[in-house]
Amino acid sequence: MSSNYGRPSGRNVYSSSRRGRQSYGNRGDIDRYNYVDRDIYSSSPRRRGKKKGGCAKKVLTVFLCALLVAAGVGLIYFHVLASRLNRSDNVTSQDLESYVQQPSAAPAWDVKSDGSVMNILLLGVDENKDGSDGRSDTNILLSIDRNSRTIHLVSFLRDTYLEIPGIGKSKLNTAFTKGGAALTMQTLENNYRVNIDKYVSVNFQNFSTVIDKMGGLDVPMSKSACNQENKNMGSHLKPGVNHLNGRLCLYYARIRDASDEYGVNDFGRAGRQRQVIQLMIQKMKSMNPLESNKILYDYLPYIKTNLDDGELMYLASIGTTVSSYKTESLQMPEPNAYKDRTYRGIGQVLVPDLEKNSAALREFLYPKG
Repeated sequence: MSSNYGRPSGRNVYSSSRRGRQSYGNRGDIDRYNYVDRDIYSSSPRRRGKKKGGCAKKVLTVFLCALLVAAGVGLIYFHVLASRLNRSDNVTSQDLESYVQQPSAAPAWDVKSDGSVMNILLLGVDENKDGSDGRSDTNILLSIDRNSRTIHLVSFLRDTYLEIPGIGKSKLNTAFTKGGAALTMQTLENNYRVNIDKYVSVNFQNFSTVIDKMGGLDVPMSKSACNQENKNMGSHLKPGVNHLNGRLCLYYARIRDASDEYGVNDFGRAGRQRQVIQLMIQKMKSMNPLESNKILYDYLPYIKTNLDDGELMYLASIGTTVSSYKTESLQMPEPNAYKDRTYRGIGQVLVPDLEKNSAALREFLYPKG
């Protein structure tokens, strides 16, 4: 019977340590009888190294969530603003088509348009005694050219003698009285051969209110304009830059008897109207977003338009870019491209050379076309 003396003990069979376990540093051999393998008996999982990029992914996720929330809030706010616009007189393409015609004095050219140019007719409207809209004393085309990064302002003088569909020849502002924005837009498009199918109209009294909400405007004025204001409005203005409230700005934009750099009569009046609009644009640029949005929120119900939500969204998306665009202006009819006439029942009018004026307008709005 063989003896077990001298043989290694069989305790290693019951030891929790694995054979061949290597020593750690200078600690020497591990006591196989007392060593406990914590990797086996521990209830906690082994710690592993952090995955690369984990923190960056969390930051990106948070950023995207914040961006989506901001976009959602912005979209909701946009629809709130858009819903406050007055669309009771929503002019459609069918409304415009009913007024399409070729005036006898207008050039037989196709109507000019360009996908990079957006034309919007701005109408300043008088109020009748019953509170309804009267005539359009202000007819200014706002043209946004995103290729040349330019805003074009074109004044169509209200006394221009044009062929109005279904009415015959009369002053331009008669078109609004007889057929509102639709007839006015199509009258201009028919005669001047440029695309106009979007509009924004405001009542003059509301125009005065928004200028007051902006804190007034600093307006450079001639001696002649100051004299007219002082005489009829009880003001005490002097030639140079004057700070005008809404009431005085409105009167300034409608003066007919002043002579200044913009001319006299309807020419000077149209020039001062463009000047006031440009000053309003500059003032809005200088205001912080909270102030400008408050003005928009309060004033939008007084604005009539046929711009749809998609078009408004487009204008909002380029808003910050447009604020850096240069502004250029033109007046229709151009000097030396019309004749003064007086007709019984109509009064004094400006009879334009439509071929010359149409060519000048198309070159102004579409210089590379």
